[in-house]
Amino acid sequence: MDTGAQNETWAYKIVDAFVALGIDYFCCAPGSRSTSLELAIAGHPKATHVVHFDERGLCFHAVGFGKATKKPAVVVATSGTAIGNLMPGVMEACNERVPLILLSADRPPELRDCGANQTCDQVKLFNNFVRWQVDLPCPDHRISDRYLASTISHALVMATYPPAGPVQINCMFREPLFSNTIEHLPVKHHVSFEHALLYPSSEAINYWSEILSSKRKGVIIAGSCSTDISDAVFALAERLKWPIFADILSSLRTTGGPPSLITHFDPILKLKNEIAADAVIQFGDRFVSKTLSQWLEKQNFEFFFHISDHPMRQDPNHLITHRVQTCPKIFTRELLFSLAAEHEDYWQTEWHHWDESCKQILKDFFSAQISLSEPGIVWEIASFLSEDWCLFVGTSMPVRDANQFFLPDSKCGTIYGNRGVSGIDGIIATACGIAKGTGKPILALIGDLTFLHDLTSLALLSKMDQPIVLCVVNNGGGGIFSFLPVSKRKEAFEELIVASHEITFTAAASLFNIPYFHPATPAELGNLLFCQKKQPHSCIIELTTDRTENIQIHEQIIRSIGTCLNSANSPAGIPVALH
Repeated sequence: MDTGAQNETWAYKIVDAFVALGIDYFCCAPGSRSTSLELAIAGHPKATHVVHFDERGLCFHAVGFGKATKKPAVVVATSGTAIGNLMPGVMEACNERVPLILLSADRPPELRDCGANQTCDQVKLFNNFVRWQVDLPCPDHRISDRYLASTISHALVMATYPPAGPVQINCMFREPLFSNTIEHLPVKHHVSFEHALLYPSSEAINYWSEILSSKRKGVIIAGSCSTDISDAVFALAERLKWPIFADILSSLRTTGGPPSLITHFDPILKLKNEIAADAVIQFGDRFVSKTLSQWLEKQNFEFFFHISDHPMRQDPNHLITHRVQTCPKIFTRELLFSLAAEHEDYWQTEWHHWDESCKQILKDFFSAQISLSEPGIVWEIASFLSEDWCLFVGTSMPVRDANQFFLPDSKCGTIYGNRGVSGIDGIIATACGIAKGTGKPILALIGDLTFLHDLTSLALLSKMDQPIVLCVVNNGGGGIFSFLPVSKRKEAFEELIVASHEITFTAAASLFNIPYFHPATPAELGNLLFCQKKQPHSCIIELTTDRTENIQIHEQIIRSIGTCLNSANSPAGIPVALH
């Protein structure tokens, strides 16, 4: 068999092995050295694909797909800097534990380290950011199908078993890269793998149950989580009579929930002074709220319990005293069997009372607004979303505002964000990947610098079948920096920190033939979103705000909440000291 035929046969068997294991979505960037792989994808009857000219955006698209489906997309890219452009998406997938497969095309051994064109060292290029990597030899008919099938299966195991993450398969190909006479043959051997479920021991359950039964003023934290654990957490909170502080990227924030769910814990904790808890149970991973983090540091807990389905440490303040790796649903079910009878509910009731007060204050505040504000935009979006729509919140201010002010009127779709490395790159591409994975329309709330950073991914958005509504908050730069002490250094702040600009986005929308809107009031935004419910379609909604006014509005909100809570007693008749 000639070299071109070997290349095509080898590539087709790689693609077929993935498809046989249920991995059938391929993200392809144009290139020459990857020709064999791309021809195999095009020729496989069960493979689907997307094409994007920007490898960085392409990789983030795959990350979004992995977030939505919990299974990896396969990224195919040619050699050289094309592979280097995958690094930001790989970093995000690594830190967010998103399954991802990289098929990087490469030159053969005789073209390495000799000055050959478009060649660099791609072996272990991603270092610690991948769960596993392999440097495949050049296609050779003497290497059996069993080797390819076993390698592809192992790559999938390493990409999906906790902690999930990226895997690189580096594929060497000699020229000629294809043959015009080849018949595509499927791989003859497959290797399947079943993930294990981790069960806690009965001794451990009894130990933790005894400790928890003695705690009366605990808190449950629901951090970011890729699976829906809301029912389990709600049941545990009801038994313990503890409040739940649910992060915006936890599954619990997509529903109204029971009285134990405290949506506005962040503004409450900004104001609280003396209130203390005696224990914490944390499900999921990191949380957005810096206020919550600072409050936890002051508590000096003897019992801070983290439950996770992976072994990676999620404890930046080093407060956790007990950790268990298990399925959170299984663990909670076993714990409920062992816990003592329900506690008194005065502690949970107090928190619910404060949360309801915050809700009413915010409703009154935003209902009275006649101009757009960044918190008000979050409020409008919350009233729009339904179970048929997903939400993506960008890094910097959008995710922080959503964490403080997002309260859906009814159950909404899953809320996503890129908090693995919290970068502003690849956000539009990620939202496109989530839309593809879920098959649902998605509303993405992002900032202006985030939009500019991923401008090329508008090409992806324009080709998507699922509607993607990009709400872009344009405050002329990096608005989050106005909240930091560096904002007082006026000599460098606007140019070097904020990256101040006067760009508007109507021309970008026109370039990629995407409908564009620029509402000026909350009512106009509300009408646009209402129209999207009736006839969803992709569009860009530019929302102009002022950074200085944004700080003032945040301060007004906190003052309003503080005035209300300071003037009210708790249901138990205990005065609440808040500052």
